[in-house]
Amino acid sequence: MRTILFLSICTALLLQAGCGGDHGRPADLPRLFPVSITITQENQPLEGATVTVVSKTPSKYGTSSGTTNASGTVTLRTYGFNGVPAGEYAVMVTRVGDENQRESLTPEGETVMVGGQAFNYVDVQFSDESTTPLSLTVTERGARETFEVGAPVRIFLGNNPG
Repeated sequence: MRTILFLSICTALLLQAGCGGDHGRPADLPRLFPVSITITQENQPLEGATVTVVSKTPSKYGTSSGTTNASGTVTLRTYGFNGVPAGEYAVMVTRVGDENQRESLTPEGETVMVGGQAFNYVDVQFSDESTTPLSLTVTERGARETFEVGAPVRIFLGNNPG
């Protein structure tokens, strides 16, 4: 009976070890620490913004990103895994949207949106690592920050194919 119990426990432990979320994790990917960033615009949560952090020390895994939720918060991921390596980062924020689109049907009969124009709704200073005033320090404790990106803007990016 003890042998069966021992084998059952070993099997359960092996299965649990095999079910971790690190399948496909590169061997050289550094240790990642949890990073949560909240983006506000005129002190209101900014939903749908893309947040990218770029290491101030260039490295293979020096970029992490994610998209803010309805609360303006994003949990950053690196190479598809939760977290960011420790270090100093420039923080970039964009929020791109489409206007004046129209519905169209695909040959399969699915409805899609086409045409219109694309706009960025965050000041361009925040979209470039050399001009963004936002920075982040990630330690072994991770990081949790809130950044304000000022008044909304409407910068034309181009026409969408129609």
